Amino acid sequence: MTNSDKARENAYRRQAIRLGLALRKSRARHWSIDDQGGYYILDAATGGVVLGSRRELDLDEVGEFLEKYERELRAKAE
Repeated sequence: MTNSDKARENAYRRQAIRLGLALRKSRARHWSIDDQGGYYILDAATGGVVLGSRRELDLDEVGEFLEKYERELRAKAE
């Protein structure tokens, strides 16, 4: 993982927290059908998986989801 990837990951973690979510990365050492070694997003209040139940997300997918989720929350607030 490069420094820029780590910086993006940290920024996405902070954004997720602001939105009431949590960003996690798989800790699996080996790829499996149920754990593909990527990221997943949790609802911080319930601990339920919002996206990436197989830990299959990459950073680009995480960023796209968080941006869309934030836009939807802002639209509801208006």
